[in-house]
Amino acid sequence: MQGSRISWLMGVIALAVLGVGFIQVKWLRTSLELQQQVFDSTVEQSLNTISHWILVEADEVSVAIDTVSSSQGQTFIADGLQRKSRSVILRMESLPMDSLLFLALQENGISAKAMFGAFDRYGQPSYLEGESEQYRELLIEQGYSVALGPLQFRVYFPDLKKHLLKSQLGAFILSGVMILVIVVGLIYVMRSVLKSKKLVRIRRDLMNNLTHELKTPISTIGLASEALGDSDLTLDEEQEKYYITMIRAENKRLGVLVEKVLQASLTDSKTLSIFIQQLNVHDIIKEVVKNVAMQVRRHGGKIDLHLNATNPIVHADKIHITNVIFNLVDNALKYSPENAIIEIYSSQTPDGIELRVKDNGLGIPKEYLGKVFERLFRVPTGNVHDVKGFGLGLSYVKTVIERHNADIYVESELGKGTTFIMNLKIDPALS
Repeated sequence: MQGSRISWLMGVIALAVLGVGFIQVKWLRTSLELQQQVFDSTVEQSLNTISHWILVEADEVSVAIDTVSSSQGQTFIADGLQRKSRSVILRMESLPMDSLLFLALQENGISAKAMFGAFDRYGQPSYLEGESEQYRELLIEQGYSVALGPLQFRVYFPDLKKHLLKSQLGAFILSGVMILVIVVGLIYVMRSVLKSKKLVRIRRDLMNNLTHELKTPISTIGLASEALGDSDLTLDEEQEKYYITMIRAENKRLGVLVEKVLQASLTDSKTLSIFIQQLNVHDIIKEVVKNVAMQVRRHGGKIDLHLNATNPIVHADKIHITNVIFNLVDNALKYSPENAIIEIYSSQTPDGIELRVKDNGLGIPKEYLGKVFERLFRVPTGNVHDVKGFGLGLSYVKTVIERHNADIYVESELGKGTTFIMNLKIDPALS
């Protein structure tokens, strides 16, 4: 129920973010449209000013021109033009039109580059500079225009869109940054919620598994104790020995479970305390192998030692390093078939010792290799449910090794086994 509420809430937040994004985009479009309207009005005002400057003296100009002449890159067409048109064109020729247009636009805050020309009522150019020739069609179709007597003075801005966007660049950037921050924040929150849900589910499974694991030895110890303490039952020596052995075995099993939980708490604290002392890694390995020998024989397996390091002396915490090797051996035994073969190698490195714990077990799929050291993570085993554990051992192993300023990694091939490799330094510099 709670999960559905969280999903519903995240969906609402996502829709809200999309709504904010849509409003921002719409606002920017409206802003551009308003900017376009202001620009149109400003250009119209500038063109009216230019028209006034040209026409104020054009009425006083009177010349007769009967032929077509062109000079300095300008096209001047006089055939069929009325007297008024001729005087306007002559007035334009006598003025620096580029500078005049630039000045008029600049006074109104427009810095965009402009192309211009004068056209008759048939759309034919009466005054058109060479640079503006390539924009002739655009001047007629999309250009701004103002009347110059019988002529039309037209102006076209090739970079109009860029000019408008540039004027709104600050708003665009600010809006984009705000939307990006909201989206990133939403993604982070969603990932955190999903991770929390996953962690809650894993913890629930852990507690269910732990409860089941604890109930079994407790029940077994209780039954065996009742049998030993029941005066109505007559037990021979062999039966008493059987119940006592059962109690010891289940008690040891309870101890292992409690140790796992303690390891988990140490890993969670991120302040794992270690006591550095000089110790022989080969002796630690042999001691662990001796302690698990009975368990290995019960599974019909064996442990082969290849201790080739020439100097097995390192500075480390004896208890934690012992636990690390025990966890790796125990993990290899769990995920190996009957008649398991576990191999432990040691070799000398320039700054310490490399240890390898290899098994011939199930192996780990490639997609899970990067997760095996995560807390509470267990490699899925499909329909195989006889592998007991809580996903705590390898997390503890990695924490201990890193606390010793060393490293550990895993190599595995599905169906062929797994090898854990760790490098211990002779004298680690601990922080």
